[in-house]
Amino acid sequence: MYSTKLSASIHLLSVVALMKDQPVTSQYIASSINTNPALVRRLMSRLKKAQLIKTQTKLGVTGLLKEPQDISLLDIFLAVEDQQEMFSIHPHPNHSCPVGAKIEMTLKRLYTAIQDSTESYLAEITLADIIEDFS
Repeated sequence: MYSTKLSASIHLLSVVALMKDQPVTSQYIASSINTNPALVRRLMSRLKKAQLIKTQTKLGVTGLLKEPQDISLLDIFLAVEDQQEMFSIHPHPNHSCPVGAKIEMTLKRLYTAIQDSTESYLAEITLADIIEDFS
């Protein structure tokens, strides 16, 4: 299972988008997410590095660097998740077994298709789609 970094980051970016370029502190965002401000600052750092937000010392997040319709959930996912592969294949199957000999190739093909499908779906959904529910 993935962490909650994607959900927390979508929450963070939604708050920033709705604040319309008004500075938003990590403390304020943390209170909205109901988490620790240090976690928010770590996410902010990753989102800044991915060029999704602009920040200013002592002010916090001062806005988005892209329009909400130009930020996909895939952009956010790639910015904040360390583990990007959904599934791993167990190591060292017994290649003398008929299943063990082919399981890696079979699962790799299946897992690649699932990963590609998920990433394509995330790429279709934007931050604008999310914040529609809050207006």
